[in-house]
Amino acid sequence: MSQIKTSVSMYSLQDSYARHRLDLEGVLQFVKDVGAQGVELISDQMITGTPFPSDATVTRWRDALDRSGLAPVCNDIFINSTIYKNRELRVAEQVDLLKRELDVSKRLGFDLVRLVSNTRADVTEAALPYAEQIGMAMALEIHAGMSFQGGLTSEWIRMMRRVQSENLGIVVDFGIFCDRHPRVSTDYFRSIGVTPEVADAVERIYVENGDTMRAFASGDGFGDVSFPPELTALFRSDLDAEFAFFSTGYESTPLDVLDEYFPYIRHFHGKFYEMLEDGTEYSIDYPAILTRLNALGYDGYISSEYEGNRFTPVDQPIHDHEQVRRHQAMLAAHLNDGK
Repeated sequence: MSQIKTSVSMYSLQDSYARHRLDLEGVLQFVKDVGAQGVELISDQMITGTPFPSDATVTRWRDALDRSGLAPVCNDIFINSTIYKNRELRVAEQVDLLKRELDVSKRLGFDLVRLVSNTRADVTEAALPYAEQIGMAMALEIHAGMSFQGGLTSEWIRMMRRVQSENLGIVVDFGIFCDRHPRVSTDYFRSIGVTPEVADAVERIYVENGDTMRAFASGDGFGDVSFPPELTALFRSDLDAEFAFFSTGYESTPLDVLDEYFPYIRHFHGKFYEMLEDGTEYSIDYPAILTRLNALGYDGYISSEYEGNRFTPVDQPIHDHEQVRRHQAMLAAHLNDGK
């Protein structure tokens, strides 16, 4: 019988980690205490010495993971292809970097890596034989703002469908299912001086068009946007344009997309921006998504990924613990919806 399982992305607790409220072992213990069964890591963020962690560092991580009893679900990796001013890294150079990240992930106990949305298809395909050799699966993140219709994403998916390897798949981020524009984003931009009329207009455009990404789209890539004249007429500063552009980082995609891509889905990012006291997420209809996943028979993990942290004013505390607890409680309450 299929069963959705829960995990927590350690990204959610980055503030507690960076400010030393939790060390590595503390993060794992917290994830265990909130009831999750697995954990998702960003090795660049929390594993000292990455991409070349010492054996002692790896052993410390593996021992802490074993003590926690959590399953190592996914490691989120990146390929920095723009380290030089005058050129992008060549394909062969990017392949070498990807292989290095696969090795690190394997040493840390993972068999799945999330590739960031702009990972090139030819780079992934060139690294695939090595991934298959060492038993690593690579899954591209389908992220709002760079979702299925994006040029790079579309090219990668065409490659995945052509190759048909068990070691290729996708990670769907719930940010593509935002029925409402996250109000924590709007509140934050208001707090730093965005023109109130611009904030109101962006909210209205999101509602009227489903999201602003489609309303402002002018191409097939991230950043290809064109604001309508009635909006730009309200701009009073660069911050207004920044807020309008930032709003395109959320999408309201029909749930039907899950049916089409279900055979390729390896993992989900349970993105959330604001868990309310009543146990709901302000922007995303989790019960509807979980009902759909149960109907499809999904039996993998959903990782809590808290992104409201980035919208906390600098003089205010980030309530990452409370938000993750609420999110895990909400998932637990709806895991069997639709069964």
